[in-house]
Amino acid sequence: MLITFEGIDASGKTTQMNLLGETLKAKGFDFINTRQPGGTDIGLKIREILLNPEHSEMVPETEVLLYMADRIQHINQVIKPSLKAKKIVLCDRYHDATVAYQGGGRQLDLSWLEPLKMNLLLTPDLTLWFDISVEESQRRLNIRNKALNTENCRLEREDREFFDRIRKVYQKIAKEEPDRFIVISAENSIAAIQKEVESQVLSKLKGNYD
Repeated sequence: MLITFEGIDASGKTTQMNLLGETLKAKGFDFINTRQPGGTDIGLKIREILLNPEHSEMVPETEVLLYMADRIQHINQVIKPSLKAKKIVLCDRYHDATVAYQGGGRQLDLSWLEPLKMNLLLTPDLTLWFDISVEESQRRLNIRNKALNTENCRLEREDREFFDRIRKVYQKIAKEEPDRFIVISAENSIAAIQKEVESQVLSKLKGNYD
């Protein structure tokens, strides 16, 4: 089963994916935690290019193709073998992120990606979208940056309108695919979110891994 975690920056999706992993481990499930971009050695190099603030000259179409290259490599090298081995795959971001960030944020027409999507990608069995306001996202990023003495990556440096458009695309996907796409309020406490995530995922797993 492929379970993906989506949300704008600082929504807590990575934290919740790791917490879910601890629960699955305690319950005896066989699973892996992975991410896009960067779930393979090749993907790590692509991730460095994509997130480097120095690459401000990157055109949107190049950005899309780099994400797709990472995704296709990741699917074939990591996800498909893990699913074949009957493992649960927890993936931090997937193709919905491209639809939201590049389709919504960059305002690109991504219809030309459909043949690649149909022929080379897998559809997640479940997607958890951690919904958070842009204001709260920015507040958390500021706290993180001060604590770690770091700066926003190339995409995190975009303006509020960019992230507003991303959030609207995620909302649209949630309405169009309610059976796959689960909305999680990311402004609740970590414990409350963890409980909801566990409930949604364990319910989905029931009957598939008994």
